[in-house]
Amino acid sequence: MRRKYGGYNGRKRLGGGKVAVLTLLFWAVSGIIMLSFIHGGPPTMIEAKGEDVAKMYIGSIFPSVSRSAEFESREAMADPPAQAPGTARSVLDDPKSKNLLKSMMGSMFPGAEVLDDDLAEEDPGIIFDTETDGTGAEDGSNPAQGAEDGKNADDVVAPSTANVDDSKPLVIIYHTHATESYQPVSEGNFHSLNEYGTVREVGDVLTAELTKMGIQVIHDKTIHDSPSYNQSYTRSLETIQTLLGSHKSATVVIDLHRDAAAYRGNESETVSIKKDTAASYSLVVGTGNPNVESLKQFAGLINKTAEDLYPGFGGHIIEKKYKFNQYVSDHHLLLEVGNNQNNIDEAKQTGKYFAHVLAKVIQEME
Repeated sequence: MRRKYGGYNGRKRLGGGKVAVLTLLFWAVSGIIMLSFIHGGPPTMIEAKGEDVAKMYIGSIFPSVSRSAEFESREAMADPPAQAPGTARSVLDDPKSKNLLKSMMGSMFPGAEVLDDDLAEEDPGIIFDTETDGTGAEDGSNPAQGAEDGKNADDVVAPSTANVDDSKPLVIIYHTHATESYQPVSEGNFHSLNEYGTVREVGDVLTAELTKMGIQVIHDKTIHDSPSYNQSYTRSLETIQTLLGSHKSATVVIDLHRDAAAYRGNESETVSIKKDTAASYSLVVGTGNPNVESLKQFAGLINKTAEDLYPGFGGHIIEKKYKFNQYVSDHHLLLEVGNNQNNIDEAKQTGKYFAHVLAKVIQEME
C-alpha cells in the first residue's frame, strides 16, 4: 500500500510574502545572536537602549552632509563624548557592533546608506567622471582648493545683462533639501518636516525683504528630501524646470540650503552686521556644468557686492565637480546659509542682509 504524503499534497506552498517575512526574521534573529556573542551573551544585550537604534537609523537616513566637503561617505553624527569610568556601556557604543549594525541596516534598508550630499545617486544633475572640468583638476585633487577665498577674488566681472522686468517675478527660491534645520530644531539629525527652524523659514525672510524692495519672488517650499533622501536632486530638478517654464521672467534662481557643522569644526560661523549677528554663508559652484564660467562670475559678483555693502559678509565660494542642477540658469546660486550649530535667528538675519546684496546685483544687471 502506497503511503500518501498528505503534508505535501494537501497544503499550499508558502506565498512569496511569507517567505520574505521569514527571511527577514531569520536575518534579524541572526544579527541579534551575533551581537549577543560579541558582547558576552544575551544579558548584555538587554542593556542596549531602543532610542540608540532609532537615532542611528535616523542619522543614516539624514547624514550630516556638506557640499563644502570632499566626496566620501560621511558619519551621521560626531563622536559621542567619552564615558566616565565604570559607567554601564550600551551595546551600540562598541565600534564592532556599530559596523555590524550598519551592515545589517544597509541590507535591510538600501536607502539608508547615503553618501555625502546625495551624490551616490545617478541623477541627471550630477556627474562622476574625473576629466577636467575647467579648473585644471585632472589628478583627483580637490577643485575647491584655492577657491574658498572667493571673497577676495580679483577676477570678478559683471555678468551679462538680463531682461529684467520688475512687473514680473525675477527671483525663484526653492530647496533641494527643504528639511534642513537649525538650532534649536535638532530632531532627525537636524532635519524637520515642520517649517519652523528650517531653511524654508530663511527663504521666507529672503522673500519678504526682496518684496519690500519691489522685487517679485517665487518661493517654492516643496519637500524633495522626504520621505526618501535619495534622489532629492532628481525631484528638485523637476520642480525648478516647471517653475522656470511658468515664470520665464525669472532672472535669478536660488537653491537654498544650510551646511553641516561637522565639517566646520562643529562650531557655528557668524558675522556681525549693524549690531546684528548673522550666520555666514557659502556659494557652491558645480564645475560639471556647461555654464560653469557664468556661474563662477555670478557667484564672484555676489560676494564682491556683499563685501562692498557689509565688510566681512562675503562668503566662501566652493567649487565641486558635480552639477547640482545649476545648468538650468546662468544666474543659479546654490546658497548655503550657516550650519546646524547656527540658530534659526542668525540664519534669518543672513536672509535679510543677503536680500539687499541680491537686489543691488539685480539692479546692476538691468
